Amino acid sequence: MNRERITDRLSRVMLAVAGVAAVSLIAEYGFYLSPSQFHFLHIIDIAIVALFMLDAVVRFSLARHKMAFVRARWPGLVIVVLIAAQIGLVTMLRGRGWLAPFLEVRSVFSLAKGYIVVLQGYLVVFIVGEMVRLNRQLASYKIKPARTVIFSFLLVIVVGTLLLSTPRATPDGTIRFVDALFTATSSVCVTGLIVRDTGSEFTRFGQGVILGLIQIGGLGLITLTAFFAIVMRRGLGVRESLVLRGMMTFEAVGRIGRTLRYMIAMTVLLELVGAGLLYALGGRSYGTVGDGIFLSLFHSISAFCNAGFSLFSTSFERYASDIPVNLVMTSLIIIGGLGFPVIMNAFGRRPLVAGRRPTTSRWSLHTKLVVFMTVALLVIGTVGFLALENDGILAGKPLGEKILTSYFASVTARTAGFNTVRTAWLGLPTLFLLAGLMFIGGSPGGTAGGVKTSTFGVVLASMASAFGGKGRVELFKRRIPDRIVREALVVVAMGIMVVTVGTFVLVIFEDLALREVVFEVVSAFGTVGLSTGITPGLSVAGKLTLMIIMLTGRIGPLTLALAIGQRQVRSRYDYPEGRVVIG
Repeated sequence: MNRERITDRLSRVMLAVAGVAAVSLIAEYGFYLSPSQFHFLHIIDIAIVALFMLDAVVRFSLARHKMAFVRARWPGLVIVVLIAAQIGLVTMLRGRGWLAPFLEVRSVFSLAKGYIVVLQGYLVVFIVGEMVRLNRQLASYKIKPARTVIFSFLLVIVVGTLLLSTPRATPDGTIRFVDALFTATSSVCVTGLIVRDTGSEFTRFGQGVILGLIQIGGLGLITLTAFFAIVMRRGLGVRESLVLRGMMTFEAVGRIGRTLRYMIAMTVLLELVGAGLLYALGGRSYGTVGDGIFLSLFHSISAFCNAGFSLFSTSFERYASDIPVNLVMTSLIIIGGLGFPVIMNAFGRRPLVAGRRPTTSRWSLHTKLVVFMTVALLVIGTVGFLALENDGILAGKPLGEKILTSYFASVTARTAGFNTVRTAWLGLPTLFLLAGLMFIGGSPGGTAGGVKTSTFGVVLASMASAFGGKGRVELFKRRIPDRIVREALVVVAMGIMVVTVGTFVLVIFEDLALREVVFEVVSAFGTVGLSTGITPGLSVAGKLTLMIIMLTGRIGPLTLALAIGQRQVRSRYDYPEGRVVIG
């Protein structure tokens, strides 16, 4: 049997072992186990780690060029060495010597618990490595990139649903399957619509699952697996690079690796800074230090990913007049909604073309359009909300708090979903204004939903061109290609169609006011999460309808169309031109 065949079979075996490892971890953290069951799972964990070590040894022995193998796989080999060292240390300290009893008695460190935690950490690394390998295999199949993106989201939703269905995810140990599915879908699609209160009806384990789904949904499973592939020195295949290029709007395939590292580092940095600021501003009032850190980190990630999930039952209504908290949350929301291409360009790291660094750090046309539309929509939303609700929900409040509340509402309507005032108490004109902002959403290449600011900007430019009698569409002294104009019009048209059909379906199944239904559907499509409060009471059919709308809004109408549509066929003939009357 040749080396390639052995390696291939070994990969299949280890993929199955990774599945067993995942099931073991889920069983331990998601279920209430007896001591004997816990001990049995611990034995399984040890066996899995042993197989992980054996896999590394066998692959090293089969490698034709040992040093090249070590250079390419050094992270995995370092883990193997650490595992061996830890096993040796535990063996030496268990039942002998003075260090282990010394640490145990003083509760500084439990050797047994520490051993189990570290062991499970190795399992997580092992599972991530196998996910990278599985992603590489799936990418080798001739599947449309758009379908790959959809399958990745569906996979995370399924896993999230199973985790939220475990007994330890909820205080009473029970949750309806449709509610678990809805929560997982809303988390992965970074929407924020809820059917169960996140802070009170989920345990810390359940909230941790939701937080993980938000982070994965915000960045994308394919993006994360590609990042880990780079970190673990696995490299990226051509098809993986093409999928990522379409997802994140990279300009150059050759720079994807460097861009991914920068993108993940920037995400982690901003989320940690946001969490630190939130903790400093109010984390000490959340209870214990651990609770304060978790709540601050949860809301920071939820804000940056534009998810809108909150551990407070009334979202951020308690902070309606707190300027620092409002500014931190809105800043995270805006930065996350701008999109990574704009963030990179703003920091002087615009995507490179043909592998060469640009001589200047001038903003690209995309960045100019996104920033212009973002500022314009924020101003329109703030002024509009203030004018419409000045004698309504804002009546009697100081002018400064009115402006702050209006600004927060304008920002959060752009796909974030937090609120400092009760949405159900807003007037009909205000709901219409927020629905318009939600429909437009954030910007491409980020965590936001909707038709996107750049898309709407191109449509407005197209309308201005038509009104001005011009034969081409222009923006910032640049001509927009006809293909991009057509795509923008298609995206907006499909968005309107999704909202219309979704509203029609919900009206059939639900006996609710039309304005509430329309607002909820637009909120789902824009992956916003603002709600008038009707979502928890929807029927199963109504919840399934919103799930489909949320997924469509997260992946984008155009991506969905490309995934469903057939491959473009080049025709060898052309029909005579015909004319129809328009308008």
